[in-house]
Amino acid sequence: MPESGSIDLHDLTAAQAIKEFVRFYNTCLRSGYHGRIEVIHGYGSTGAGGAIRKELRKYLAANAERIEQFIAGESLGNPGATIVYPHRLLAESPQLQGATTVPNAAGEAILRFCNTPKTKERVLAKLTGRFGDRVLIAEIRTLVQNRSLEAIESGDGTIQFRARAEFD
Repeated sequence: MPESGSIDLHDLTAAQAIKEFVRFYNTCLRSGYHGRIEVIHGYGSTGAGGAIRKELRKYLAANAERIEQFIAGESLGNPGATIVYPHRLLAESPQLQGATTVPNAAGEAILRFCNTPKTKERVLAKLTGRFGDRVLIAEIRTLVQNRSLEAIESGDGTIQFRARAEFD
């Protein structure tokens, strides 16, 4: 059983946070814990609502039949947390339950920039100043894995990336 009914999702991407939440939630249930789970996700660096908070709550709403209830932290005076009361196990692969993956700021910038095909070098040249090479390379990999970004090989072997239609 987890040491407490609390999980901190700071410093994760939204997709990673949902996966980690599902793992923790299911571990709680499998160990017999059915009490309150406090999910600490932060309120977003702008204060307008972070990607993890939005994506988690969207995921919880999409899986309402498996959750006794969830309470937005704003009603308790803490917008950086969500309280979840578990009911039934969640699918281990969150995307299969209808959750969409909301990219972080770097991912959103990549998707906007790649509305027409761009090479990785062009993406890095355009966005490195805002996010750094390492963050961008990791985010490109994540977006391709999540199928938000399509890798297209041209006739000369060059690989370009294009945002899928739903992100154009």
